[in-house]
Amino acid sequence: MKKGRLKWRVSIWRSATVDDGIAAVDGEPAEVGKRWAEKIDVSDGEKLRAQQMGQELSTRFAMAGDSLSRTITASDIIKCEGATYYVVGTKAVGNRRNEEVEITCSSRPDMRPS
Repeated sequence: MKKGRLKWRVSIWRSATVDDGIAAVDGEPAEVGKRWAEKIDVSDGEKLRAQQMGQELSTRFAMAGDSLSRTITASDIIKCEGATYYVVGTKAVGNRRNEEVEITCSSRPDMRPS
């Protein structure tokens, strides 16, 4: 992975499981780390081919594979430049095992978390 591509500072947020006395539920998200990433906005043409509707913005982040980035799942949140992105999926890319992690996210500008 070329370091010059990593121009965006992102923070990864994760909810810990909390016992509320009745069941185990997700607690409030907390920041678990920051990484440099490449930000790739999905094109409108690609969205149309995928038949996505609504005001959902799709973005991909690519970052170096490490002990944190390899554990990112769909229950995590990525924050970048004041925007909140919900992880849809992840995959390892590159010639070497876990050389780079690509994270697909969605952001709904019309829905602000409370």
